[in-house]
Amino acid sequence: MRWILFALLAAGAALYARWVYRRVDLPVPGTRFLWPIRAAALVLVLLLLFDPLVPWGGPGSADRWVLLDASLSMTAGEDGSTPWDQAISRAEALRAEGWRVVTFGGSVERMDSPLEAGADQPVTRLAPALSLAAEGGAREIRVLTDMRLEDEVAVRSALGALSSTVAFEPFGGPVDNAGILGLEVGDRTAAAAEGTAVVEVHGGSEGDTLMVEVYEEGALVAQGSTPAPGAGLRRSVEIPLPAAAASGLLRYEAVLVDPAPDDFTTDDRASSYGRIGVAEEGGVVLVSFSADWEPRYLLPALGRSTGLSTAGYLRVGADRFVPMGRAIDRGAPVDSTAVRLAVDEAALLVLHGVHGGLDAWARSLAARGGRKIVLPSDAAGAALVDLSTSGARSGEWYVTPDLPPSPIAGELAAVTYDGLPPLRRLLVPTSPEGLVRPLLVQMRGGGPLEAPLVLRVGDEGRVAVTLASGFWRWAAREGQRGAYEALWAGVAGWLLRDRPVTGAEVRPGRLVVPRGEDVDWRVPPNRTGYGVRVHSGEQAVLDAVFGAEGVVPTAALAPGTYRYAVFAPEGDSVSGGRFDVAETTADMVPSASDPDRLSTSTPGEGGSVFGGRPLRTLPWPYIMIIGLLCLEWYGRRRSGLR
Repeated sequence: MRWILFALLAAGAALYARWVYRRVDLPVPGTRFLWPIRAAALVLVLLLLFDPLVPWGGPGSADRWVLLDASLSMTAGEDGSTPWDQAISRAEALRAEGWRVVTFGGSVERMDSPLEAGADQPVTRLAPALSLAAEGGAREIRVLTDMRLEDEVAVRSALGALSSTVAFEPFGGPVDNAGILGLEVGDRTAAAAEGTAVVEVHGGSEGDTLMVEVYEEGALVAQGSTPAPGAGLRRSVEIPLPAAAASGLLRYEAVLVDPAPDDFTTDDRASSYGRIGVAEEGGVVLVSFSADWEPRYLLPALGRSTGLSTAGYLRVGADRFVPMGRAIDRGAPVDSTAVRLAVDEAALLVLHGVHGGLDAWARSLAARGGRKIVLPSDAAGAALVDLSTSGARSGEWYVTPDLPPSPIAGELAAVTYDGLPPLRRLLVPTSPEGLVRPLLVQMRGGGPLEAPLVLRVGDEGRVAVTLASGFWRWAAREGQRGAYEALWAGVAGWLLRDRPVTGAEVRPGRLVVPRGEDVDWRVPPNRTGYGVRVHSGEQAVLDAVFGAEGVVPTAALAPGTYRYAVFAPEGDSVSGGRFDVAETTADMVPSASDPDRLSTSTPGEGGSVFGGRPLRTLPWPYIMIIGLLCLEWYGRRRSGLR
């Protein structure tokens, strides 16, 4: 069926080339030899798109690939007998026979000599390497690995589409290992308060007990135990923490105390930071009183536009709040005291889902002075910020392309608002005096103009209030996300204008950076041109000057604890702190796969009836296409055509 389609398309391309010369171009002598040249070029392009396998091109290192697993799990075992030591010797022997050696893990890299490689990748992903080998025209692939594949499902899918023979050569045997995957220490409102450390462990032998010690700034403060989950499984254990020795940002470390021999010690410790008696200054704090999609998009957008740290809390009980964010970054639930502490230190407060049924504690947040964004869900919620509105009007409200004058008109004018998803449940102010309307909407694109968002400057400070719901739909669509970002960047810029923000300093995006990932830095708009210097002990490992605002990444660093100092353009040190790059890895969590079920002795269904090397990997089709086009161009000029 595939080649029938190719034949039909090739015939159509030839007929098109003949029709152009017979009906479109001037009928000059000599053109009867030109349309076949164009038709041949079009058919060759079409053939490249279908990409058959051809038996030409000759054997070579491009046909035989060795995929060498360079992940950390390959180092499990004693020196001299690890899977890595065995695999590197095998890869060197295959390279001497003419095989091309490529390492895989978190990234894919070609090695001129396997001895240059190191097993330092924190994950084991094979599917990208298989795809690269297929793109490179490999006919035969050898995979040297310990078979702890994180993406086995993707590997099976890739093997089904390959036209190459794939053989797995497993190294290493059963490994005795238990490890720590993560540590989370919740913030505390006072040093005298007790806390909780949540430690996630994995592995071990069923029936064994894992012992975990927790250190605060290097001093042992707590111990805990849990039954071993078993190979390939995880379990979380909560360990009570005593009162902290001091207030401030404290570093905690969990260490696995395993009496049994452990063949992989890299994942035996994990670190975290906890704020004791203090809150992060000058950040964006969002408190939501109802479950909705809006905070998921709004909080990251405000963080990107301001360069400030962000914290979000969803109220799920009278005195219980769940931190927002990615599941891997979220901490344990906190109480209203911790939320109030964060709110008091916030440079910008966001209240979502404000309604008339809130209790006195929540109403006090709405009455708080300072710069804030309020997203009420009904007229009673809007009244809590002294904004009188009518009841919610249902229907679909579309943003008009004409923007009224406003302090944020410059930011809004940079994007197009035609075609945005409609907003819903509109509240209409009964007293519009003193309100700035930066956007206008109409019911189903017609009728009177109303405002889905208003800005107000009062005695309590600058306030932005949304009067419609559904802004998040703009961010949910890839092509329309710019409108959402521009709107909230403009609102945040107006709210924070002319106000010094104490927390608006360059800082790491995360206090514990996952192993192998870039270090992200939050750079506020007023801090471009500032630099950062990072030290590991006495050695400087990073010097960078930030020429952009928002989240700016720098290169990954080796696991460890680092101190950093931020410098103004004049060279003065303005702030500093510390952060960790995690040593732990989840590379030992997956159990070893069965190599016999993955190896393929015949090409997969994605192969071609011709067999051999993919046409796209050969140079001569491209040379022929260029030659044919040049020949046609020469013939057209000689015949007087343009």
